[in-house]
Amino acid sequence: MLLRASEELAQTSGLEDVRRRLRDLFVGAGKPTYVGLLVAGEDELHRVPDPDIAHAVERAVLTLPADAAFPSTQALRERRTVFVPDREAMVADYSPEAVGFFDRMGFATVLCLPLWGSRALLGVLAICWTKRHEVNVAERATLTAASGYIAQAVERALYLDERISVARELQAAMLTDLPHTDHVEISALYEPATVGDMIGGDWYDAYHLPRASASDGEPTALMVTVGDITGHDMHAATIMGQIRSMLRQATLDHPPYSPAAALTALDTACSVLPIEAGGTLVHARLDPTADSPDWTLTWSNAGHPPPLIRTHDGRVDLLEEHDILFHKDLGPLHRTEARRRLPAGSTLLLYTDGLVERRSHDMHATVAQLVTLLARLGDRPLDELLHRISNRLTDPSPEDDVVLLAVRTPVIAQR
Repeated sequence: MLLRASEELAQTSGLEDVRRRLRDLFVGAGKPTYVGLLVAGEDELHRVPDPDIAHAVERAVLTLPADAAFPSTQALRERRTVFVPDREAMVADYSPEAVGFFDRMGFATVLCLPLWGSRALLGVLAICWTKRHEVNVAERATLTAASGYIAQAVERALYLDERISVARELQAAMLTDLPHTDHVEISALYEPATVGDMIGGDWYDAYHLPRASASDGEPTALMVTVGDITGHDMHAATIMGQIRSMLRQATLDHPPYSPAAALTALDTACSVLPIEAGGTLVHARLDPTADSPDWTLTWSNAGHPPPLIRTHDGRVDLLEEHDILFHKDLGPLHRTEARRRLPAGSTLLLYTDGLVERRSHDMHATVAQLVTLLARLGDRPLDELLHRISNRLTDPSPEDDVVLLAVRTPVIAQR
């Protein structure tokens, strides 16, 4: 069992994974009926529920105050192993709530082992049997040794879960809210990779450009960007935040807000500043057309997967014009841009390569699937459209971030 514990728990990736592996760790003679993992919080013990099996224990109680008269909380408070051999000992030493709980669960014998991390007590391992079970010296020594492996896995899992939580908060802070507009619909979706730090260099951005002379009730031009910094770790996310801010500044500093001019300025800055930046992006501007329900799309593509346009009649076109990717070592480049008229009711779809590029798959075939999906589903509400596309094309455990951004022009001009 100790060998199995050392092997099974060595590569766990989070508390759910640790809890899942505990389920089948204790086998053979004297196998316990239930093994519970409780993690210490501030003056509390939190039960980690089994992600796959809704055990009655976990439905009954998920959190216990540290001062509750339960065997598990006693093990936490007194920092020692607590053994309850039978119901008589439970009635004599613990609260009526504890007795009632163990009666409902049908437990007869309970062993609670503290889980010691490198710096602190992490929680408690609760091992329960429905029939009276004698835990001899050899078995207690084995279970105590196993709890050491479990504690190591819990400590690593807590660190990884905290790091992932911080990474997700950082990603959420970097992915700004989409602008409010009454003139176009806009929606975005971000799906993190399930490897590494579960954060990366993919991003989306959208913001209004300053008004020239239009009255308050008329549409204003809109900038939209989807990009991908190489890598999917904290470093890539940090670089992404810098590049996104630099591109915003470059755009607003270069009226009439040419996407190509902004990207050229970004290339120049990256070639001079000490930023290890490289990746791909599409930077685009949408302008309302005077006296027409149509809009105009102007874009510059730095080596990014081609955007898609779906017109109101269901036809989908790939916008394949592009320049090379951006990288600090490529030096300043003269970026080009293309222009396309968007009929009323058109949908623009931008995405990152995590949606269409993966091992053992032909990227062109996946893009063709995307075209088909957009043609078939493109009249759905944008939030629903993006989720349907992601659910259909994204791997269940993606190795790369996925970003989608969609903008839909109104079928009837609002003026």
